Amino acid sequence: MDSSSSAGTPTSADSPGSPEVLPSGGVSPTPTSARPTSARPPGAVARAVLAGCAVLALVVGFGPGPLRLPGLPSAGEGTYWALPFARLVGRIASVATLGWLLAAAVLLPARRTPARRGHEPSGADATTARADGATTRAGGARTATRAAALPDRAAGSRQRPLTSTARRCGRYAADAAVVWVLATLAELVFTLSDVSAKPAGDVLDLRALRSFVASTEQGRALITVAVLAAVVAIVGRTVTTTTAAGALLAVAAIGLLPPVFAGHAATSGDHAIAVVALAVHILAASAWVGGLLGLLSAVRLPAGSFGPALRRHSRFAAGAAAVTAVSGIGRAALRLGGLAPLWETRYGLLVTLKAVGLIAAVVLGGLLRRRVVARLAATTPTAAATPTAATTATAEAVGRFLRLAGVELTVLTATLGLAVGLSRTAPPVNDALVPADPTRALLGYPMPPPVSAARLAADWRIDWVFLAASVVAAGLYLAGVRRLHVRGARWPVGRTIAWLCGLAVVVFATSSGLGRYGPVLLSVHMTQHMLLSMLAPIPLVLGAPTTLALRAMRPAQAPHRSGPREWLVALLHSWPVRVLTHPALVTVNFVGSLYVLYLTSLLTTLMHNHLGHLYMNVHFLAVGVLFFELLIGIDPLPRRLPHPGRILMLISVVPFHTFLGLAIMAESSLLGADWYGRLVRPWGVSPLSDQRTAGAIVWSFGELPTFVVLIVLSIQWSRLDERRTRNRERRIAAGDVDAELDAYNAYLAGLADGPPRRRTAAATGPAVTTGVLTGSGPVGPIMPPTPRRAADDDIAFGGRASAGDDD
Repeated sequence: MDSSSSAGTPTSADSPGSPEVLPSGGVSPTPTSARPTSARPPGAVARAVLAGCAVLALVVGFGPGPLRLPGLPSAGEGTYWALPFARLVGRIASVATLGWLLAAAVLLPARRTPARRGHEPSGADATTARADGATTRAGGARTATRAAALPDRAAGSRQRPLTSTARRCGRYAADAAVVWVLATLAELVFTLSDVSAKPAGDVLDLRALRSFVASTEQGRALITVAVLAAVVAIVGRTVTTTTAAGALLAVAAIGLLPPVFAGHAATSGDHAIAVVALAVHILAASAWVGGLLGLLSAVRLPAGSFGPALRRHSRFAAGAAAVTAVSGIGRAALRLGGLAPLWETRYGLLVTLKAVGLIAAVVLGGLLRRRVVARLAATTPTAAATPTAATTATAEAVGRFLRLAGVELTVLTATLGLAVGLSRTAPPVNDALVPADPTRALLGYPMPPPVSAARLAADWRIDWVFLAASVVAAGLYLAGVRRLHVRGARWPVGRTIAWLCGLAVVVFATSSGLGRYGPVLLSVHMTQHMLLSMLAPIPLVLGAPTTLALRAMRPAQAPHRSGPREWLVALLHSWPVRVLTHPALVTVNFVGSLYVLYLTSLLTTLMHNHLGHLYMNVHFLAVGVLFFELLIGIDPLPRRLPHPGRILMLISVVPFHTFLGLAIMAESSLLGADWYGRLVRPWGVSPLSDQRTAGAIVWSFGELPTFVVLIVLSIQWSRLDERRTRNRERRIAAGDVDAELDAYNAYLAGLADGPPRRRTAAATGPAVTTGVLTGSGPVGPIMPPTPRRAADDDIAFGGRASAGDDD
């Protein structure tokens, strides 16, 4: 780490006179002499790393030691100690990489680019007006909400150059990624040594390493992490824009996940929940710790830039801490199997110590926000008596931040050492044990009793992934509605009801008896997918969550040029969204995914993995939402078909569902035979008979959703015509339409060499303008009238403007 650059005097690019513009009232950089000397960021980082290593050494030292059985080989003491420490170094390096990229892309303000001539201003007020789609009509009689219009690019959504501090964070991330690569390769070697029960020196063979990577999930996961970290190490030094830093941040975040999906038994019924909880836990904790480390590298920024960055991290860290706690509790509950193992087992003791560390970090974070953030906000010349007082207050606040953040980082790194030691400790509930019952081994739970309508409705088996996601989605939606209500804005109650009903259908399809009997009966499995792809998406898209988010979220405040709202607008304008929402691709994906899943061996492959079953449900829900969003959705999209095209798109998929249902009913061989054929089901019809029922469900299920969507399309089309008529009447009353028609009539008359026809004053109204066409001839040179801008009545036929509210 370049300690001099992180602790030295602010560079010119970070000063108020540089392109990085401070907010109104920002103070000048604090002189170096006024900065606290008792604490330095490099020292805090070094103490944190030593604390993590010390905690891990205690956990490993008091562990059971390497396994030594008479007559059997052993990996030895070297591998026993080196493997957890290589893993810890890799985790610390990955967290540092993620944190410095997070600081560069999200936390630190970007440099303001000069506005180009001929472009409209990018102020927050103009951006809000464009994105919300609120425009005042002539006369100010009515304001129409353009809900379906794609918002213009906000100021923060464009690529903006990084400041020198943010670029330095990018270089730090590249250096940390190099350490990440080396530690991951060392972990690969020591893992092979541990698995093969040979000393590390005996497995340093290219052929053995290649075989380990090719034949084991753990080996493939580690080599994938090394490749992704190498990408960050190579590209990190060349990052100069917020977009590039954000893309590299996504690569680093993906690099944290491969080890999560390796080394777990696919036969555990709670495997998918445990893996998803662990993935969320690792991402949230890494962002929490890494963001704090990124801020420690930016303490030399002026108060006008460092204060907003600290405020943004405080809000971000609060959410990350909450997610870390919830996911950690869920993960511990699955692995402990009760409360007694908390004090009766070594694993429970480590979990308790980890929980204590996280609670201490949360308390320190609260003190940090209370004692530092408010102090930095009060160091402006308007709040302080003199500039000297503001400078002194800034130095005191930054010194307090260094002390509190250093302690919090030390606690979090020590907790990370506990987590690595926890991964080397056997849990009380070991999901690697394969049940003796082959049916339980496949399902992960005992064979349920005979199916009935009552059991499908009442015999619930909670899918915590979908339940948690639905609860969070409902909470965010209601929070957005409440924020609009506080502002005095109106949000249709019908949309809120539609959104909540759609989430209720998702929960019922995944957590009711359908979730329990879906892996047992293909007919129930098919019902799940029909509900997720054809019924739940209809109320979800009518809820218009993206439109609500655009209206509820506030624009980013200076000196930040982008925030969640601007990122959402940038996502709507991005090329992946344009590709994924293309009508042809959406239609092919909506229909073709069913054929690919049920008429190939993919069904068996995914059913044998609980994460694969989770992926199927997510995929069908996603393709259904995209399909019905193009048909009846209200949210902004890059392109929309006119209503006749939407009806044709809807009708075109009906025959394909019919053909698939008939093909499944006529199939003489069992679909997913390696799964459904191996289940020992002592009740019910034969698998082939159940398969024919599944085909009948596909054949008949699409009729009701298609009928409902046709009704909604008809209503929307009718309302669009009514809006066009009202808009035209308003323009006639204002006179602009008649002037336009007069110009066009004169143009036609000129082409026919006849006198221009004009309507009487009684027909034209008071606002008719004269002399539209001037020049030689009867009315001058014949020029076609200037086309007026697309209005609300043009949106159904390809215009980019929006129709009014679909209330």
